Amino acid sequence: MNNVMKQSRNHFLYRVGVMSFVLIGMPIVAFCVDVTSPRQEERQWFRDAKFGMFVHYGMVSLSPYGKTQPMPAEVSVEEWQRRFTASKFDANAIADLAVEAGMKYITFTPYHGGGPYMFRSKVAHPNSVDDLPSKKDLVGEMAAACHKRGLKLMLYVHGSIAQTDAPNYERNMTIIQEWLTQYGPIAGLWFDTDSAYYKDPKRSKYPHLNEMFALIRSLQPTCLISFCHGVTGDEDFLTYEHRFHAQSEFKYVPDTVKAKLADKPVEICTTLQLNEKGGKGTKMWFNVEGAYHRTADEVWQILGETRRDNCNFLLNIGPLSDGSIHSADVKTLKEIGARLKKSGFPVSAATGSATKEGEDR
Repeated sequence: MNNVMKQSRNHFLYRVGVMSFVLIGMPIVAFCVDVTSPRQEERQWFRDAKFGMFVHYGMVSLSPYGKTQPMPAEVSVEEWQRRFTASKFDANAIADLAVEAGMKYITFTPYHGGGPYMFRSKVAHPNSVDDLPSKKDLVGEMAAACHKRGLKLMLYVHGSIAQTDAPNYERNMTIIQEWLTQYGPIAGLWFDTDSAYYKDPKRSKYPHLNEMFALIRSLQPTCLISFCHGVTGDEDFLTYEHRFHAQSEFKYVPDTVKAKLADKPVEICTTLQLNEKGGKGTKMWFNVEGAYHRTADEVWQILGETRRDNCNFLLNIGPLSDGSIHSADVKTLKEIGARLKKSGFPVSAATGSATKEGEDR
């Protein structure tokens, strides 16, 4: 382990524990309040924000089939990477659309399965800055666009980056450190997925997850953490896909964890792309050619249902292969923004889930 990572591993203890307790001599109770209060304020901001944009973009966006068949067999990985130019990826346009839609934050994918890593990095390759024709730091562009407009930026944490076992520890801790030291304030890190965590009974891929959480909070004390339905109980908000769930539905989550999360904010995430009208069937997070795109009326209904359940609503767009936004999504989001300006958030009196469940793609 190099010196940087040794420092990272002990950073939380030194900055928060030693400086607050030993040097200042504060009692333990004051120490605890000082650590948690910035996040408590940020959680309240999150509750008040209500509405955010999810952006799934990456190599998979070049495929006409989405995640289920991300690369035609006849195309090599190298050729696929050469095609990733992000020539029309415009962070300012995405942020402007979010503002016009009435959204208060954006959650962006710095990396998803299939790559690339879309940020400056010494350890993550291939990345869009040094290794691919795009030569773009997409996370940097999104951060600048959000900060300029008063939007907050959260970053999606792919399951492979959440792993803290020996083969992955140093690299993944370095990636977290790069995100939180290169791009200004990051409002939250959105970990995916807890199913992989719970399917591993020995948690052999996550032995130092608490250290990763501690590193996040030492570098940016107000940075919120979500890990889906919760894995440690120390997360700041819960995220459910497509509809509201009672915590009792998740039998695999220990009761001790559920108890710690009982009063935390909840976010519902879903996407504008489907393979059928009416909210049925497959939900498509990445661009898929020929997909059905939800209308403003459909989104308005879901937004009302999430507000009825006192949840935030994170609505996904899947930019096209060149990084531009599908015209149908632009139209829908602008109309949603106009409705919000006119009448405020809807609240549905209907019962049941926000959308019918279906397979993700």
